[in-house]
Amino acid sequence: MKKKLLVALILTLISLLLWGIGKLYIAYNLSYYAGYYVQQLPRKEGTNPELVIILTHLDSIERPTTNKLSYDLDGNGAVLLDKSLVLAYGTDFLLWNSTKNENYHFDMTGKFSYYYTNAIDNKKYDSQYQKEAELLLDKILPPILEAQPKPKINLQKLFNDKYYKQFNE
Repeated sequence: MKKKLLVALILTLISLLLWGIGKLYIAYNLSYYAGYYVQQLPRKEGTNPELVIILTHLDSIERPTTNKLSYDLDGNGAVLLDKSLVLAYGTDFLLWNSTKNENYHFDMTGKFSYYYTNAIDNKKYDSQYQKEAELLLDKILPPILEAQPKPKINLQKLFNDKYYKQFNE
């Protein structure tokens, strides 16, 4: 009787240990390969999941080392291009052009929200500013996305299950 109880206890502990290791690996995989998975994520037009996922997973994804891109991983993290263009994450997503003191704001789906500068001291919602922001993002995001490795174990379905709703409503 004691042997059966001991065997059952050992098997339970081994099962729990393997389950825990599996859960940790899935969390690691979804975070480390988020930059790869986001490129295949279905999305509603106007959203920019690459912007959102790269900034929210900046500490765990591959970051290319180029002489133009640098990273600030303190706090929420930021990507700097030539120390003049800053892509950061706080209460919303911000693209700041420090040479012109211009701010482009995006919501939590990566959709352009508004443009702001101290010279105007007013929020602007024009599509002209959205196009400017997209051109600036095209200088920052592609090198990061190109550096993302392909996962050995592809968990794209789990990634889609986790983020599909955020970028499609």
